[in-house]
Amino acid sequence: MKKLFAATALAAVLPLAAANPKYIFLFIGDGMGAPQVALATEYAREKLTLGSLPTVGVTATRSLNRFITDSAAAGTALAAGEKTNSGMIGQSPDGRRIESYAAEAVRRGKKIGVVTSVSLDHATPAAFYAHVPSRSSYYDIACQMAQSDIDYLAGGGLLQPKGKDGRRPDAYELARKNGYTVARTVKEFEALKPGIKAIAVAPNPTRQASLQYEIDRAVAPNPLTLADFTRKGIELLQNPNGFFMMVEGGMIDWACHANDAAAAVQETIAFDRAVEVAVKFAERHPGETLIVITADHETGGLTLGHGQTPYLNDYSLLDRQKLSFQKFSAEVKKRKRSGLSFAEACKLVETNYGLDYGKLTTAEQAALKQAWEVSTQKRTLPEAEADELYGGHEPITVAANRIFAAKAGLGWSTYAHTALPVLTAAIGINSEKFTGRYDNTAIARLLREMLQ
Repeated sequence: MKKLFAATALAAVLPLAAANPKYIFLFIGDGMGAPQVALATEYAREKLTLGSLPTVGVTATRSLNRFITDSAAAGTALAAGEKTNSGMIGQSPDGRRIESYAAEAVRRGKKIGVVTSVSLDHATPAAFYAHVPSRSSYYDIACQMAQSDIDYLAGGGLLQPKGKDGRRPDAYELARKNGYTVARTVKEFEALKPGIKAIAVAPNPTRQASLQYEIDRAVAPNPLTLADFTRKGIELLQNPNGFFMMVEGGMIDWACHANDAAAAVQETIAFDRAVEVAVKFAERHPGETLIVITADHETGGLTLGHGQTPYLNDYSLLDRQKLSFQKFSAEVKKRKRSGLSFAEACKLVETNYGLDYGKLTTAEQAALKQAWEVSTQKRTLPEAEADELYGGHEPITVAANRIFAAKAGLGWSTYAHTALPVLTAAIGINSEKFTGRYDNTAIARLLREMLQ
């Protein structure tokens, strides 16, 4: 309960005030609905920092054209306070430029940081500096990032730094010409000092230009974490006029898309460690800091309960999982090249999830057998049925994820986003403004007002 007491103590030394905060942190847990927070809290067996802040509100997430939003429209709403269509970043459906309050903060002399566990050209971080009609325009986004006024950017890197065909001018070089120092190694990262514009790239990014999943750190060491990036941001951004820093836990969403409960829990806890860095900073700067934690949407339709375990659950079972869905899928793909038998597939599932095929129910055995048949192309399903069953992910992985979740007492309703409201929590100067029920655009409007 140490974190709970720390947050409670902090609330006592950060009085409510009419003055605006000098330092503002906005944490966005991508895909992090209330169920994800509750699950991570229960799994960790202690109150997480993000669940112990004194002010809590309920936030609606819809986009302009859909009840269920995507991260581009939600990111734009959180960064600029205006709705747009799903898929669009910093731009209205009629092509009008929508400016984020980060740009206004720059004009008012504040330094700006954008931090993420995924690629810097992904939807949520891009919403704070880019204006494109499609979130898939990764190269255009990267070029806008390179020419932006953001002081500190940190994450997994860029998906298409030289364009989709790899023949365009390097966005990293464009950034260097715009005065950025690009750090790609731990040594270069640690050498970054205040007074420069910096882009920090994860030393061992995945093929998706992200950090490694926390659950995979034992087999693929990840030398820098979201908390490390946040800590360095504070060091680089601190100045007499203050700063604004957005920190995204982007891989919570990815894990939930694949219905990978264990990976989602670990990503949520990693996100919480970054929040804790900000809380410790606030303790050193009482009366000057505001911390807001929210989500762009919920992903996966996570339910804390399952018909297989009616009023019981055992989230400690999640400890049995050894690899993320991403690493496990890669292992399945590698084994399929030499011919993956069903017995071998079952052994892989047992090794990674602790699921003994002989102890599964008849329905679970059938689901795993069908997944193996679809994965190895021994059975062909109509596209719509395959998508409903596996959501475009590796079938054996998804089947194992869902069986594993059910054993722990968890359920999933989708491989996509949901329209569930999300929680917004806050602490510090003006944190009381974030109570009640409101739209996600209200968060941006409130933060913009605090820059006046």
